[in-house]
Amino acid sequence: MSEWTADQIEEALKIADGLGLDRIVAHQPQYNMLHRTIEMDIVPLCQSEGIGQLVYQPLAQGVLAGKYPPGWPVPDGSRTTDATGSEFIARLLEELLERVQRLRPLAADAGLSMAQLAIAGVLQRPGITSAIVGASRPEQLTDSVQASGVKLDPDLLAATDAILSDSVQR
Repeated sequence: MSEWTADQIEEALKIADGLGLDRIVAHQPQYNMLHRTIEMDIVPLCQSEGIGQLVYQPLAQGVLAGKYPPGWPVPDGSRTTDATGSEFIARLLEELLERVQRLRPLAADAGLSMAQLAIAGVLQRPGITSAIVGASRPEQLTDSVQASGVKLDPDLLAATDAILSDSVQR
């Protein structure tokens, strides 16, 4: 199941229990440092019911990897120029891109790339089981995999939250 609401998850659990079926074990929502809508009700519900979160778009289509510096046009061939990315690219604001670039020195100080900071930040959040990452080049995949097992300092997480706070969708 993907992108279900807490009410839908609860209903599915009731149906499974009522029919003696196996219960849901995983949910696949969008989740990243900018899109955190699942934190209020879905994550707590799923934690209490033993349902893992296999999140997608941990890099917000490359935005959190620092792929789009302020003022730069989106590169041809980028995922955000295809039909599925058109809505997302319309929401890209100069201020958001500037905020994301303010994460760069935090990542560097921690010895991480921007992508590693974003992925590790997602994986370290309570209730998140794993992150589905995409890569258009082998070196991007290598970089992303290196975020596995990274433990971010709580002060670093707080600093990233403070920088992005006004841009976060909750």
